[in-house]
Amino acid sequence: MSIEKEDGAVEKLMEDCPKQEEPAEEKYDKLKNFDMSDDVEKAYAGMGKEELMKYANSPFWVRLRLLLFIAFWLSWFAMMFGALFIIFMAPKCFPQQNIEWYQRTPVYVINATNIGLEELDEKIDYFKKLGVENIVLSSEFKFAHDQVADFLVDFSNSSFVSHNSTKDLITKLKAKGMKVLIKIIPNHSTTTNPLFLRSILKETPYKDYYIWKSGVISNMGHHPPNNWLSITGGSMWTWNDRRKEYYLHQFSEMEPDFNFHNKDVVNYFENLFKFWLDNGVDGFYLDKVQYLFEDKEFKNDTRIPVESILTNNNAFTSYLPESYDLLSKWGKFIIENSNSGILIVGDIDNKNITGVNIAHSSIALPKDFAGEQLLQAILLKRTSSQWPSWEWICSDCKDSWPREINEAFNILSSILQGVPIIYADNNIFENNIIPNVTFIESTLKDLRATPTIEFGTFNAKLISDNVLVIDRVISSSESYIFVWNLNKNSTNISLLSFKDVPKEASLILCTESACPTLPPLKSKVNCYNMSIAAQSAIVLKF
Repeated sequence: MSIEKEDGAVEKLMEDCPKQEEPAEEKYDKLKNFDMSDDVEKAYAGMGKEELMKYANSPFWVRLRLLLFIAFWLSWFAMMFGALFIIFMAPKCFPQQNIEWYQRTPVYVINATNIGLEELDEKIDYFKKLGVENIVLSSEFKFAHDQVADFLVDFSNSSFVSHNSTKDLITKLKAKGMKVLIKIIPNHSTTTNPLFLRSILKETPYKDYYIWKSGVISNMGHHPPNNWLSITGGSMWTWNDRRKEYYLHQFSEMEPDFNFHNKDVVNYFENLFKFWLDNGVDGFYLDKVQYLFEDKEFKNDTRIPVESILTNNNAFTSYLPESYDLLSKWGKFIIENSNSGILIVGDIDNKNITGVNIAHSSIALPKDFAGEQLLQAILLKRTSSQWPSWEWICSDCKDSWPREINEAFNILSSILQGVPIIYADNNIFENNIIPNVTFIESTLKDLRATPTIEFGTFNAKLISDNVLVIDRVISSSESYIFVWNLNKNSTNISLLSFKDVPKEASLILCTESACPTLPPLKSKVNCYNMSIAAQSAIVLKF
């Protein structure tokens, strides 16, 4: 134990000693009068100016300052040039384009009766494997079995029973994330349509839904009102013995034309659009709209009949100004009565139409078309629209081109900027069998998803007389080149004239007869010296 704790002397002494505390005012005065200048001067005294300048001007310090000065500006310029290099050499941001949902994937046109409700999930999976998200349900007429598969609703029948299955199909397609449009030919109906049957009987308001004329009566009997020829070449007029009048049809006699000079007919179609929009469709594909109106005076066509047949363009029954006005009105109506409804029109340009999203026209080529014909058709189509639609038809084939030609057209449509229009085979899903997705179809789906299709440059020309070459190049992604040998024999080609194409590129697609003559898919081919089989096509990636 310590002494302090034993005797407590320290504690006692501290208690007895009085505490000396200075007043606060005195402490403040002392601090205020305290002067540290002498101590500071002594602590930080250094070299004088003359001595400092002596050292500063010594060779060592002069060289050091010069080196640091040079190093500073070199590093500054290096950073500046580095920033510029990054700006110019880094991958470019893709320019923003207002690409809508109906422009991103192919438009797939299929007859509603060919889909059905059976195995629907598997059928939709098939569509998606094709890269299709936009389905157009076609309104084709089934004359052979006396059935009508159109979308012209008979509003006098409040139950609309005949369309219940179609409404169910639309609902289920949309539930699977598909966009659904319906295709209507507003120019005409069928002779079995209830609207036409009521018009024959002159029922109100259907009496003038169609174009009826008494014609000319002579000793030889009844004669058509004028000499107009239908698209098929015969008279545009057919006598109806029950009504005792002629009705006009620009197509077959089983397809009577509506009378759009009658406002009741215009109102009927607006009600029709509203009906289908309310039942979930995302828009309409209206085909053959160039034939909506006819000349009111029904003047004779003074052209040579053969010319009228060959052009399919009667000056009194096609491309009249009233057709453009009506389509603009319908486009506005669809916009006002839907959230994002669209209007596609067929076989007419949209320069005089407002409210039309796609003005589609197919490209007609002869069976043995030349490369120059194809190239000019592509260039012309590209000038008509920033985002054109692509569909190819044979103008003089009984059915269509051979399978390999059609495959090449499908590849061509997919590599071009725009919307491919694909028509399903009429026998698709026969017996509810789901077809296999081909390698070409699956590859085209992936190719369409690349930014090259949307943003890549476009360069097309003919080489070796009849070989079409198109390259789609982009600096920050894969680039593609499409080669189609339209000659009837194998052709050696070189792509040396395409400045962006390297000496070697990967083969990613080839049509049936091209594949056996080339290295395996995904392998390199010599772009400056290769042989392409007759009438075959390939796609290279670099």
